[in-house]
Amino acid sequence: MVYVTVYNRPSVYGRQLAFHPLDSILLIYEEVKSEDENTHNPNWYRTHSGYIHASNVQPVNWRYNLPRTRLPATGQLVDLTVPFTTARRDANADAAERYRLYYGSTYWAMDAITDRQGVTWYALWDDRINETFFAPARTLRLVKESDLAPISPNVTGKWIQIDTSSQLLTAFEDTTPVFETLISSGRNYSGDPALGDFRTPLGTHTIHRKRPERHMAAGDAAATDFFDLPGVSWVSYFSGGMAFHGTYWHNDYGTPWSHGCINMRPEDARWLYRWTEPYVQPNEHSTESPGTRVEVI
Repeated sequence: MVYVTVYNRPSVYGRQLAFHPLDSILLIYEEVKSEDENTHNPNWYRTHSGYIHASNVQPVNWRYNLPRTRLPATGQLVDLTVPFTTARRDANADAAERYRLYYGSTYWAMDAITDRQGVTWYALWDDRINETFFAPARTLRLVKESDLAPISPNVTGKWIQIDTSSQLLTAFEDTTPVFETLISSGRNYSGDPALGDFRTPLGTHTIHRKRPERHMAAGDAAATDFFDLPGVSWVSYFSGGMAFHGTYWHNDYGTPWSHGCINMRPEDARWLYRWTEPYVQPNEHSTESPGTRVEVI
């Protein structure tokens, strides 16, 4: 069972006070730094019951939206604006659950359907399983064109450096750094040979394909390396299946976590998605062409 531990102070050596299971919603009063030295992630949150480490906590808002009853024929990109919601097989609250969707994840809404109770649902198309599931429209925000507008589109000499030692991403315009953030790159599971080495490949790469959402999954459900993640946001591929993308399943930036991709905060991934080439038009589900250079060291 996945849970977070509550301590009486921001330290793993503090007294354990309680446990919160997966998908607990807690009010965070402030972010504080760890009392422990030499920790890769010094961030803790103070809650009503004590302190929790930030690594498995996703900071979220809770905002409902005014549903639209009609959507463009080509669909509309949406993102989730509540901590989580249940996607169902049909557009009614009694239908079977298909997925749990999480804050910051993105989807293509292809239709709006109002049920007999007057509740509007968006039909979300899933590219991986080739089917539609339904989520309450008020939990999903229609992404505006201005949210997708390219950043500095006329600037030349853009490139990205990923330092896997420091887990730091830096975006450059020629020799000038314009953006910097901690990331989580691919992890080497050296302690478990069955999982293997997923370190992000070093060297020079090029962003070659982008899409604003992607259902990522791999492995068998019974395997320890299985994952099934609908609605992964702001995906920019740079080395085969390796990509920069938003991450809603952890908050442990500064340490390797992934199966080779570059995990980023959703807001950071969206900035990079807008800044890098190739640029994606608001109504495009994906685009593919050689773009911004990536150096992984």
